[in-house]
Amino acid sequence: MECSICSNQMEPDVLEQTFRCTRCGFFSSTLPVTINSGSRIDERVREQGLKPVRLANFKELLDACSDVAPKGTLLDVGCAHGWFIQAAEARGYKGVGIEPDSSMAALSRKAGIHVIEGYFPEALPDGARYDVITFNDVFEHLPDVNKMAQSIRERLTPSGVVIINLPVTDGTIFRLSRMAAQLGMKGSLARMWQQGLPSPHLSYFSTENLPRLMERHGFRLVKSGPLTSIITNGLYERIRADRNISIPKTLPVYAAARAIALSSRFFTSDVWYFAFRPI
Repeated sequence: MECSICSNQMEPDVLEQTFRCTRCGFFSSTLPVTINSGSRIDERVREQGLKPVRLANFKELLDACSDVAPKGTLLDVGCAHGWFIQAAEARGYKGVGIEPDSSMAALSRKAGIHVIEGYFPEALPDGARYDVITFNDVFEHLPDVNKMAQSIRERLTPSGVVIINLPVTDGTIFRLSRMAAQLGMKGSLARMWQQGLPSPHLSYFSTENLPRLMERHGFRLVKSGPLTSIITNGLYERIRADRNISIPKTLPVYAAARAIALSSRFFTSDVWYFAFRPI
């Protein structure tokens, strides 16, 4: 497999179907994507556990980017429940979402969100451009990151901003999970890749190689920083949302995550945001 960032030949990594570039540190996977074909996720339980962390994350992100993101039209790619659009519209943006999962798109519409069902950028109206384009825990799920970066440039207004919020390999939890996997304990790393879920991670970037990718497509980094990576409110429900994880398996995972959350101020965050402008 060729690295999407530096074109180096990638090597198989510790988890099956994952690969690592030894030159730039980019990770990718060939994990299967099964959106709209059934799921092992209990969406009702997942929503209960996910909403608190998402809303806190979105507030933190909007606060951090308030000085670089122009008020105007905002496209949220992979909008899911539409929570980010609601948070952005409360601050004066005119939001629209695009979502490939038909059940998620239906939930957003039910909440009154303007949602386009389909994939970015193919499902967008011809010639549509936006002042802000956001990817909240989405960019790492995209199959062709070079094509996506180019599509963002084509769909962004000249003075617009793209904001990418995603997990990074610099994070302490990712590093510890990978070390554990090298010792044969692969469960935590598999969960970080979202192995077996309908939309697993296809990429894992670092704080250095994502800007390198975007610069190659005519963007400059204007702001970046860490976000809170673990919020304990709703944590148990987020773990239990996976129907394949029994209660006996949930409890040690929950206990470990709680312990990490309590000591997280001593760790490097696993979630960062990046704001880019076209050059």
